[in-house]
Amino acid sequence: MAEQFEQKRRRRLSSVNFAWLLPNLITLASLSCGMTAIRYAFADRFEAAVLLVALAGIFDALDGRMARLLKSSSNFGAQLDSLCDMVVFGVVPALMLYLFALEDAGRIAWGACIFYAACCALRLARFNSELHDTPTWAANYFTGIPSPAAAFLVLLPIIASFRLDADIMRESLFLASWLVVIGIGAISTIPTFAGKGIKLPRALALPALGFFVLVVAMLISRPWDVMIALGVIYVAMIPVSIIRFNRIKTNALKAASDLKS
Repeated sequence: MAEQFEQKRRRRLSSVNFAWLLPNLITLASLSCGMTAIRYAFADRFEAAVLLVALAGIFDALDGRMARLLKSSSNFGAQLDSLCDMVVFGVVPALMLYLFALEDAGRIAWGACIFYAACCALRLARFNSELHDTPTWAANYFTGIPSPAAAFLVLLPIIASFRLDADIMRESLFLASWLVVIGIGAISTIPTFAGKGIKLPRALALPALGFFVLVVAMLISRPWDVMIALGVIYVAMIPVSIIRFNRIKTNALKAASDLKS
């Protein structure tokens, strides 16, 4: 009996099914997009570089959900996802901004790039270490700005430069300060919406799908305008997220104290 069990265990370890491979392939596709974005940035083709980082963000949103859907989540996949996120959303945006306008700005600008990348690493490490410690009432919120959103905000001045002819978009002091601010936001304890627990009434399902199609159509026709609008909306939602989180936290703590008494 023990020998049969050992043989079955060895067969499981010696083979990997496609359900396990697919999420990891999507994660590696995200990494490939990020690395290729650097290549385009070196060639001064920042439009293509930004689109590749956006595509990497889509892949990053899909890999974990695909793993849960296929019931193939693993510690290997989680570690691979974090390592790829560090490169794609930590290193790549900082390098792109550096090549865009900070290359001749001296050591302070380079230090800002290092600071942002380090903050992204710290944010990912905190997320991994506290993943199982999140209370149920806080499941719909991230602690700090998540790495993909931080990368998008870092690239926002580049995106804005595609539509706005403003000197501030290439001002080294502004961009270095922007990197530092986003880095601080990533490692802060500011609660930000995770979007995991959003539920809509059945009557709003079709209008929501129609609105999504409209956003996609606008992204295709006017991508930079839509990305700028999304960035502004995201920043504007942070105070709303803080207010709602504090309200939920207060109610949860009050309910817990009532149960104890």
